[in-house]
Amino acid sequence: MGYIDVHSHILPGLDDGSRSIEQSVEMLRIAWEEGITKIIATPHNMPGKGCPTIEVLEERLIQLRTVAENAGIDIELYLGTEYYYREEVSEILEREDAVTMAGSEYVLLEFNPLEERSYILNAVRDVYSLGYNPVIAHVERYEQLMKKKEDIAALKNMGALIQVNASSVIGDNGYRCKRDVKKLLKEHLVDFVATDAHSAGHRAPRMEKCAAYLYKRYGQEYAEALLFKNAEKYFF
Repeated sequence: MGYIDVHSHILPGLDDGSRSIEQSVEMLRIAWEEGITKIIATPHNMPGKGCPTIEVLEERLIQLRTVAENAGIDIELYLGTEYYYREEVSEILEREDAVTMAGSEYVLLEFNPLEERSYILNAVRDVYSLGYNPVIAHVERYEQLMKKKEDIAALKNMGALIQVNASSVIGDNGYRCKRDVKKLLKEHLVDFVATDAHSAGHRAPRMEKCAAYLYKRYGQEYAEALLFKNAEKYFF
């Protein structure tokens, strides 16, 4: 079974990810070569980076699906959104206007890298109280939260799921980041590894090198959970 990428900025012209349909197609080609067979497109919903409407998101998704099919790229594309958590996000959830992960009850959340741990914990409680299950995007970026793995365990106990970036697992984001991610993986505190791809260049949808590392270091069962089984379980 192929990998499932649950965090990708592959839809064109919506945020700081893909700038054009041509770049999106090149990203899809790379993803296919890397063994990815499903992608949840998660453009930013964040002031300054873009807050596209549901109608625009669906239009771009259909456009990319059509172009991918015509190009013979056999990757299934689904819709999501990466919500930068702020007061407005609670209002969106309360109105039931959220674009969730592939139509599930899960919503992808990101925070300021310097955000206080208490703020993130309270945000998870808030989202859960509104009837959604939060997925914490690239948890390794949150400096205050990463100081104690017990805080990550607390988030999971509250109903949150944890995502880390493939580039962080293999050390492309620095030694400290890799060290922190390894601590979480050792305790099985991570639920998904995703590319968080933004382009066909430096931040391309690369998964194979990370996957090989996960299988070798953590075994088949956990590697498969991180790479596709948990995504199938929770989102599809």
